[in-house]
Amino acid sequence: MVFRKTLRLGMAVFLSLLVMLSTSCSQFLTVGVSSTGSSTVSISETGSELQIYIIDVGNADSILVKNGEKSLLIDAGENGDGDDVVNFLRRHGIDSLDYAVATHPDADHVGGMDVVIDEIPVGRFIMSIMPESITPTTRTYLDLLEALDRNDVDVTEAEPGDRYTLGGAEFTILGPIGEFNSTNNMSVVCRVDYGKCRFLFMGDAEKQAENAFIQNGTDLRADFIKLGHHGSRSSSQDFFLKTVNPVYAAISCGVSNRYGHPHAETLQVLKKMNITYYRTDLNGTIRVISDGSNIAITTEKE
Repeated sequence: MVFRKTLRLGMAVFLSLLVMLSTSCSQFLTVGVSSTGSSTVSISETGSELQIYIIDVGNADSILVKNGEKSLLIDAGENGDGDDVVNFLRRHGIDSLDYAVATHPDADHVGGMDVVIDEIPVGRFIMSIMPESITPTTRTYLDLLEALDRNDVDVTEAEPGDRYTLGGAEFTILGPIGEFNSTNNMSVVCRVDYGKCRFLFMGDAEKQAENAFIQNGTDLRADFIKLGHHGSRSSSQDFFLKTVNPVYAAISCGVSNRYGHPHAETLQVLKKMNITYYRTDLNGTIRVISDGSNIAITTEKE
């Protein structure tokens, strides 16, 4: 495989329950506050807001980010989730995607991506290139590569520091930094900035990747974080979260999943740090909206 900035991959190779929580997106020098310390406000929607959907796809990941007419999809759930993700996109007015990111090649993140690529035109597809020793040969990964090839989609390798415009927002690739011997730690990590507000998406990055970000001095500060690896104890160390300093966190996990996600250790850290968190297994799809100064969150379920 040739490593270059952009490459062609061949065949082989809501009745919603309103939980409006708002924060000024300027808390980077303060400790995150819980919902009991947040004011309840409503953001007046004009169509210019940043919208983020943590889609309920069970113990998997799929996230839609919209601003105006521009859209970004991060992951597409498990095998079998593709049609649901496509239908969700279409219900929210998405006929084409400006960007799609495959954080890493595990089935619970890219299982449905081949269906998305076949059904929804993608402008730019971003993914990390795995070291040869951990490059998958699974049917799921090959399905993804074949869909990219079949639809003549170029792939852009995720490079830390690369920035992309998303309407009035911007997203920055933060990782992976270097090479790891784990697909989870090779996750594409990115941050979406809109006005004063920042939103961090961790893929399945675990402690080794978190440590690398800290050692690298990466600017991780964010008001909102989608936790790594479904709330597993393998991610979201307390000193890492202190560096991010979020007010809100989201955990994408399945009801009574066999891994026990989210783990009690992770929830204890969130509670200790007074970070308000949401879980797709309990709350369903999570909608985050921002006007660039405030954040409001609604959930599908109580």
